[in-house]
Parts: sequence; structure tokens; C-alpha cells
Amino acid sequence: MKSGPTRGKMITKDTSSTKFVTIAQEKEVLAMTEKSVFQSDAFVTRSFIAGIPYILMFGGLSHFAFAWFGEASWAAPFVPVNESVWEHLKMSYWSTFLWFFLIFLFFGKTHRLSPSRWLRAGIVSMLFCPLLIVTGFYTLKGAFDIESLFTDGMLFFIGIISGQLLASRTYRFVGPGRLWLGMVAVLWLLFAIAFALFSFLPPALPLFLDTPTGSYGF
Repeated sequence: MKSGPTRGKMITKDTSSTKFVTIAQEKEVLAMTEKSVFQSDAFVTRSFIAGIPYILMFGGLSHFAFAWFGEASWAAPFVPVNESVWEHLKMSYWSTFLWFFLIFLFFGKTHRLSPSRWLRAGIVSMLFCPLLIVTGFYTLKGAFDIESLFTDGMLFFIGIISGQLLASRTYRFVGPGRLWLGMVAVLWLLFAIAFALFSFLPPALPLFLDTPTGSYGF
């Protein structure tokens, strides 16, 4: 008669012990995952910094690429086709994409880069620079009537540096999250589609105006 309650207590004890072990295992797995991610910290920091001059150089050269390609229509979604503000956003967008892609392709496995974190950080950098350029350009032009090649270059320079620093922080501190990753991935895709579409069918808005010719598109 006494064996029943005794067995019940033993089962309760075993269940609590199993629950404790499960929680401990989950914490251990999480710690190992974070350790794996942050083992590449030194490389990640160096690569983000090294990416700044590369993106600046490659993005700057892409300004002339449309002419180099003989104004081929297939190049239009990827390089500027005129002098509008919108077209200049391609310079940072695609050069940043190429840099992130090549680094992960050649060094991702060796330095144990987290694919989801790397993708999220790359998209953040790609989107932040165009946002800063557009905001800065129209703020300077609208509020202070300042528009020059120097200020355009400075916005591009500051945008690249800020985007890379923000991406580095994103990789390091923003934890896993499918919703957050999905949102930035959708934004990346929308920008890519817009670059392709508006190269051929740009809206008649100031953002898309080629100021030297007063025309849109190419």
C-alpha cells in the first residue's frame, strides 16, 4: 500500500531531474552556437573594414561601367545609366552585394561564418547606404540649397563606412530571428526588382531625373 505513493514521488523527482537536464543541454547548445559565431569575430571585424575601400573603389568604377559595356541593356539593372540620384544608388548596392557574396564564398567555411547572420548583415549594409544617400542629398538640397560633386562623393563615402559598421554590429549582436531575416530579405528583393524595372520604366519624379539631359532612363 505504501509503494504507490513512493513510486509517485520517485516519478516526480525523475521528471524534475529530466527537465533540469534538458534546460542545461539547451543552454549548452546555445553557448556552443554563440561560441562558434563569435570565434570568427577577429576575421569579421577585419573583413568589414577591408570591405570599405573595396566597395568605394568598385562602386566608383561602376559609375562608368555602362559606357564600357557599350550601353548594353543587360547591364542597366546593375550599373548607373544616367546621372539621376536613383541610378547612383546602384553603385553602393551591387558593389556591397558582390563583396559580401565573395567573402562568404571564399572564406565562409574556413572562418565559420554564420550564414544567417552574414546574410542579414550584408542586406543591412546594402540598404543603409542608399537610404543615407537619398536622405542626405535631399536634406542638403532642400534645406541648404547645397548640391555638388563633392557633397555627393562625401555622402557615398559616409554611407559606405556607416553601412559597414552597422553591418558589423548587426552580425555581432543581432540574434537569430526568421521574421527579421525575412523582412530584410524581402526589402533586398524589392530593391533589386526596382533597379531592374526603373532602369527601363522610370517614374517621372525628381529622384529619377537625369539632370544634365532633363530626361528619364536611357
